[in-house]
This record gives sequence, structure tokens and C-alpha cells, in this order.
Amino acid sequence: MAHFEDPTNEYSTVHSSSEGEVLSRLRRATWLSTTKPQMLSDPIQGRFLAIISKMIKPVRILELGTFTGYSTICLSEGLEKEGVIDTVEINDELQEIHEKYFKEAGISEIVRRHYGHALEIMKSGEIEGPYDLIWIDADKEHQIEYVEFAISKLKTGGWLLIDNVIWGGSVFDKKKLNKADSGASRIHRLNQYIVECKKVENVLIPVWDGLQVLRKI
Repeated sequence: MAHFEDPTNEYSTVHSSSEGEVLSRLRRATWLSTTKPQMLSDPIQGRFLAIISKMIKPVRILELGTFTGYSTICLSEGLEKEGVIDTVEINDELQEIHEKYFKEAGISEIVRRHYGHALEIMKSGEIEGPYDLIWIDADKEHQIEYVEFAISKLKTGGWLLIDNVIWGGSVFDKKKLNKADSGASRIHRLNQYIVECKKVENVLIPVWDGLQVLRKI
């Protein structure tokens, strides 16, 4: 998740519900103990994920890209009773922070953690649908594979959210788009795939670093 320090973001944060003490402590721990804390969802995005989850009231959630678990906790806020979250993280060195803050948030029993590359875990059969809500904030090299998999695991009428689909504005840069292996080119191909996919309806929302919202039809 890219962070943009601007008056709009600051004003929105002040005039939105608080993230709460556990998430605030997790935010601080992330900035103190990880090498790329900027990957963390900001408070506004966290509240957005929580509100969306409460609107959908999912029984099953899949998350690709746990990082330190901030978005996991936010998504759990709308989970129905007996609900579960499957969350996938490539970096198993984050297990300790997951254990600590999932316990503090009271969600240890409903979060099923999977460590390893998402592609390998997808192939292993560890995560099976159908899901009501899927959140993708993982590596960008394999985004189309992740989205194809996610759509196949969504219930009809289920929701898929994908972060970083404007990629710092690079999707508007023709020079970067002409490089087939560039991040901009990969993200552009993802957005083209989504808008042409007959299995979903979607809207690309120009907030944060771009957010794709898909509904399976």
C-alpha cells in the first residue's frame, strides 16, 4: 500500500473512525521492526476494509499478502460468527508479530495462516473456496494468476478487492508501458484482463494507489 501524505488524507483520517488501540500498536511495531513499513495499509484504507467487510458480512475471507496482519485484523471486523480468514504470507519471519497481534485482536482462532509463495500455496490445495470476500495485496509479478485463482474461488456475488492498480501513476507513462517486464506494464495488463473478463463486473477507483473492486457475476 502506497502512502500519500497530503491534506486530503490527513483531513479524512481526522474525520473517520479511529483504528483502535491494537491496530495503532501494530502500526508502530511495523514501523519499528520491518524493513518496508510503507507496505502497511494506512488508517483510512484500514477503515475502508473494515467497513466493506461489515457491509458484506462474509463467512469466508481470503487474503493474499498478510504482511504484519493489519489488513487481516481490519477485514475480520465484519466476519460473521463461525467465519474464518485464510491469509497467505511469503515471509515466515513475520510469524511472531502475527501471533502477538492476532491474539491481542482476539482473532487467533479464526485466522488460518499459510506461509510460502502464494502461487505454490494455490497449487497445493491448502486454500479452497468458495469465499465471500478476497483481498489481494501481494507481489505484482503474478497478479493475473492471483486474480484468475481468486475469481475461481469466489462465490457468485462475491467480492474481490485488489490494491496498487495505478502503481504510482506509472500506468499512464507510455515509456514504462512499452517495457514488457516493467511493473507498469504488468499492472496495465492486469487492468485490461479485468475489464475484459466476462465473469466479473468491476470499477477501478482512483484512491490511494488505485483500487480495483470486482463482483463475480
